[in-house]
Amino acid sequence: MAAVGLFFAYLRMAYAFPINADGASNAMQAWDMFHGNPLLSGWTLSDVAFYPSELIQYAMIQVFTGPTVAQIHIAAAITYTTIVLLAAILAKGRVTGLQGWLRVGITVAILIAPVPGTGYQTLLSSPNHTGSAVPLLLAWGAIDRMRDTKWKPVVVALLLGWGAWGDPLVTFVGALPLALTCLVRAWRLPGSYRIRLKSMDFQLAVAGGMSVVLSHVATWAVHAIGGYHTPKPPIELSPWDEWFGRAHMTARMLGVLFGTHRPGWQPKWIQQGVSYLHLGGFVVALIAVLIVLVRTVLGTADRVESIMAIAICCDIGAEIVSTLPVDLMAAREISPVLPMAAVIAGRVIAPRLEARWRQGVLAGVLALLTLNLVAYSPPRAEPSEGQVVADWLQARNLTYGLGGYWVSNNITVTTERRVTVVPVLGDGDRVAPMCWQSKTSMYDATHDARFIVFEKDRPFYGTPAQAVKMWGPPKQRFDTGRYAIMVYDVNLLVGFPPPC
Repeated sequence: MAAVGLFFAYLRMAYAFPINADGASNAMQAWDMFHGNPLLSGWTLSDVAFYPSELIQYAMIQVFTGPTVAQIHIAAAITYTTIVLLAAILAKGRVTGLQGWLRVGITVAILIAPVPGTGYQTLLSSPNHTGSAVPLLLAWGAIDRMRDTKWKPVVVALLLGWGAWGDPLVTFVGALPLALTCLVRAWRLPGSYRIRLKSMDFQLAVAGGMSVVLSHVATWAVHAIGGYHTPKPPIELSPWDEWFGRAHMTARMLGVLFGTHRPGWQPKWIQQGVSYLHLGGFVVALIAVLIVLVRTVLGTADRVESIMAIAICCDIGAEIVSTLPVDLMAAREISPVLPMAAVIAGRVIAPRLEARWRQGVLAGVLALLTLNLVAYSPPRAEPSEGQVVADWLQARNLTYGLGGYWVSNNITVTTERRVTVVPVLGDGDRVAPMCWQSKTSMYDATHDARFIVFEKDRPFYGTPAQAVKMWGPPKQRFDTGRYAIMVYDVNLLVGFPPPC
C-alpha cells in the first residue's frame, strides 16, 4: 500500500515538468527495440545507453501506453519508488524489531519528498543517472544479505556489470569503490597471503573488476553483431584552479538532491519549514557518512556501509575534478549519493535513538513530510518541451521534418508519432544529421521532410540562415517565442548530408 501511494505521489511530481528529447529518444528506442530491432541497429545513442535497464522498463510500460508522454512519467515514478523501497530494505538489513523500524524511518524520511523544481527534474524526469541507483542498491543488498558463498561475488559482478552496461557511472560509483574497499579489507586480514586471497573481501574486489569487463564485453558484442553505437562519455579533468568553484556548484547540487534548495513553488512558511526538515536530514546523513569513513580508516566499519561511504566520496570527488558540474542540472551525475547516504544514515543513527523523545521527533518529521507529500499537488506542465511547435505542426498536417535536438524526438512522442521531427545540428554553414539519439533511416530521402524547426537561443543546433543557404527562402515562416519554423515545398532530405 505504501508503494502504491508513493508511486502516485511521485507520478504527480513527474508531471510537473514536460518531457524533453532525452526521454523521448529513449521511448522511441524502446519501441524500436521490441518491434523488430532488438539490437537497435542503425541507432546512435547517447553516451549512456540505458539499453539493458531503462529501455527494457520503457518497453514493458509501452505494452499498456505505447510510446507516449505518459509512459515517460510513469517510468520515472516507478524508478524512484523502487529506489525508496530498496533503500529501506538495505537500511533495515538483518535487524528486526524497533531498531529495524528506526532504520527504515530515518532512511525514508531523507528520501520521501523530493524538492520541487530542479529536484523533480533530476529525480523524477526522463532516464538519467538516478535509475542507476537501482543496480547499485541491489548489489549492496546482495553483499549485505547473502551468505559468504562462491555465489555472492558472482551475483555482485552480474548486478554491477548490468548496471555499468547501461550507465558507465556505475563503474565509478560501484565497481571502483567496491574494489578499493574490499582490497584494503583483505589486506588487513591476519594470516598469510593465501588466506587473504581466499577471503570474501578479495573475491568481492575481483567481482568489482569483473563487472567492468562484463559491461565492456556486452557493449562490444552488441556493436560487433551490428547493434547500436554509443559515443564515448565526455570525461575530462578540469584545471585544478577551477576545483573550488566546482566544489561550490557540487555543494549546491547536494542541496537539490537532499531538498534544502527550494525554488518558491509553495507558500513561504511551508517552503522554509520543509527546507529545515530536509536540512536536518542532510546533516544526519553527513554525520553518518563521516562516522563510517572514520570507522573505515580504523578498520572497524561494516563492509557494506564502508563500500557505500567510499562510493559517495568517489562520486562527489569525480564531480568536483571533472568538467561536468556546469550548472545545477548536473546534479543527476551524483544522484546515487542520495539513497546511499540515506541508507548509511538509517543504519548508523538508528542505535542512537534509544530515547523516546528522539523517536517521537523522527515520527513527527515523517508525519510532516508525508503530509506535505500528500497535500501538495504541483502544477502540471505542458506535455513536451516545445509543445507550441508540436501543436502548430499538427494543426497544419505537417508530418515529417527536421529540427534542433531539443525539439525533435520529444515532438514525435508527444504527438504519438503523428508528427516526426528528426534531430539536426549546425555544421559550419549548413545543417547536418546529429550523431546523438538518432537512427540512420530517419534521414532517408524516402521520407518527405517539408519543414525545419530552430531554437533561436540554441544556434548550435542550426540557424535559419543556414537553412536559407541550403534550400533558399522558405515558402512560409512562423516565429513563436524562442522557436522559428520554416516550411518548404521541397523534400529537405534530398541531397542532405549522409547520416552517422
